[in-house]
Amino acid sequence: MSEQRVALTKRIQQDLDPVELSEPDYVTVLKLVFHVAVSVLREKPGQILASAFVLLMAWGFHGNLDLLKLVVPDYRGPGVDLGHRPQLIPGIPWDDELISFAGGLVLVVLVPMLLIRVVYRDSWANYGLGLPPKGRRSLAVWAFFTLTALSLPAFYLGAQDASMRMVYPLYRPFASGLEFAVYELTYLPFFIAIEFIFRGYLLFGLESVRGDNVRAAAGGGPAPYFFGKYALLIQMLSYTAWHLGKPLPELWGTLVWGIAAGATAWAVRSIWPVVLSHWLLNIFLDLMILRSQGGI
Repeated sequence: MSEQRVALTKRIQQDLDPVELSEPDYVTVLKLVFHVAVSVLREKPGQILASAFVLLMAWGFHGNLDLLKLVVPDYRGPGVDLGHRPQLIPGIPWDDELISFAGGLVLVVLVPMLLIRVVYRDSWANYGLGLPPKGRRSLAVWAFFTLTALSLPAFYLGAQDASMRMVYPLYRPFASGLEFAVYELTYLPFFIAIEFIFRGYLLFGLESVRGDNVRAAAGGGPAPYFFGKYALLIQMLSYTAWHLGKPLPELWGTLVWGIAAGATAWAVRSIWPVVLSHWLLNIFLDLMILRSQGGI
């Protein structure tokens, strides 16, 4: 029996080949599970994908930080029980929203930044956190204005939708225009988080994968170029999945925004034009909804 177990272990650790995949048996299933698990531990693409999804799950459904509710029962989450929930941070009416935004910044920005430096031994600029390179700054400016201008009509129409008005702004009402402005400033970390995890960490991380990033765990043969342009689709798919359950205009808009924002960040080698555009567009959305409801 021990010899059979040794033989089985050796076979599971062997590379998968086309012949075996064309005629799989129960050991092939075990091998698939094994090699996926090993890729998470040893290979860059597996590490990036697994860490991104785990961190997004920790951030919770739409950034609700569901795990935090287990240790802080008074925490409700962004946009929940407005006017009735307990005050967690004195002097900040949108404290639950701020906690969610800050939690996202820590989980899906700071933790990946640590992985980039310590595990991948790479530069943050290679993941979109630097300013656009000198030769691409003019393109970055034009891309920002183009992305924002082309998106404005969609955000305007979104402000007219009843389901969007029920969700946004996440916090309301505001005592004054100044309070609204301060709230929107504290909203910025959310857009840094949402754009970096998809347009920075996943997009640039997967786009940069090469053959020597996968050979260490025997998870695939050498290849000069793996994900390439399909990194755009992977981050867009993940971004769209994160928005499941959002109002329909926002959900379907993620298909267009995910590709357009990803292509923009990829071309200018920086997430910052996209972060700024997304933030300003959402300020516009919140303002249009509040004004239509007489809130400001």
